Amino acid sequence: MPIKASKTPFSQTLDLGCGPNKHSGAIGIDRVPLGSVDIVADFERGQLPFRNNSFNTVYAHHVLEHIRNLPELLTELQRICCPSAKIEVLVPYFTCVGAFGDPTHVRFFTYYTFDHFTDDPHRHTWFASTRFCIRSRHIGFGRLFRALGIEWFANRYPHIYENFLAYIFPARTLKVELIVQPTPPTSEKAS
Repeated sequence: MPIKASKTPFSQTLDLGCGPNKHSGAIGIDRVPLGSVDIVADFERGQLPFRNNSFNTVYAHHVLEHIRNLPELLTELQRICCPSAKIEVLVPYFTCVGAFGDPTHVRFFTYYTFDHFTDDPHRHTWFASTRFCIRSRHIGFGRLFRALGIEWFANRYPHIYENFLAYIFPARTLKVELIVQPTPPTSEKAS
């Protein structure tokens, strides 16, 4: 059953792939029926079970690396989000051992991966019409590399870090905050 757009805080926040640790006050959706999951759905099988413009905030923590068709899922997220909604993404960074250690991971992320879903004229954007603004992004490291200033350097000079130092000083995570851009009016997909 689809969730209707509402002004209550509960229905305005979605935790995509919440697993056992859903964000407080969010609707939890996952493909595995764990205790905190409110809706069981397979994100790879078409539409998400929500109406257009249903959410102001979406958390996608450690889920996008499991998705084969990322452009299709991002298009669905744009559809179910209100204009200017925030999508907080947390994924393993491409040099992290965990990115390759989990056999269910099917994709890897760099600092610039989400640029392909913006209006950046220097990126390939032909595969999807979905557009976001990137409000912030942060390459995360373990304690030692933070203490040595490598995290600061990597986030201050991401191009230099990714091209010359990423395999010497591997990062752990990438956190990106996407802002949903308005889309031209379309018919309601889920009812």
